[in-house]
Amino acid sequence: MIEKILNIIFPTCCGICKRLYKTWICPKCYYKLKEECKYIKILEKDFYIFCVGKYEKNIRKFILKFKFKESAYLAKTFAEIISKNQEFVQELKQYDYIIPVPMYIENKNIRGYNQTEVLAESIKNKLKIDYIKDAIVKIKQNKKQSSLSEKERIENVKDVYKIQNFKILKNKRILLLDDIYTTGNTIKACREELKKSETEKIDVLVLAKREI
Repeated sequence: MIEKILNIIFPTCCGICKRLYKTWICPKCYYKLKEECKYIKILEKDFYIFCVGKYEKNIRKFILKFKFKESAYLAKTFAEIISKNQEFVQELKQYDYIIPVPMYIENKNIRGYNQTEVLAESIKNKLKIDYIKDAIVKIKQNKKQSSLSEKERIENVKDVYKIQNFKILKNKRILLLDDIYTTGNTIKACREELKKSETEKIDVLVLAKREI
């Protein structure tokens, strides 16, 4: 009953054009994005990256809006876009848990949300894959990776992340979630920390990768 009332007060609409529709992206908007959605699985040394598209054009535009312009609602639209490719979805459903890359608490308070957490929640609701919010935490603030050289980026993520919930992750298949994959140093630092829990495997899901 509560869900029905909420649907009346806050009806589902396309997150891009804002028109009322039964899902979070309408056919017209998805058609515009369709060519950018690659749904690719990439082998990166000892793990796989599941990637929706390249970090360019409309995908880049909507990720930036999602992160920096108080548009957390776009998480539902991205989850809807992910769900459009059934082969991609079946690959993702092999995993036991989604774990979002964490933000430093002060940065999260300033922004009001961690975009990877709200995205994980939306993917959970859409694809029925569980997620753990605080399996890994960011224990200190570091410099923005985009401002650093490749060597500096590696040093910049050392001892920044700390694992929690060791027991629940043991022998589980983990999908580490982030919005953008650039050099992969943040992802790799999180993976190394998560490995301490003796997981079966840790692969990665991102909305966009700078090079595919």
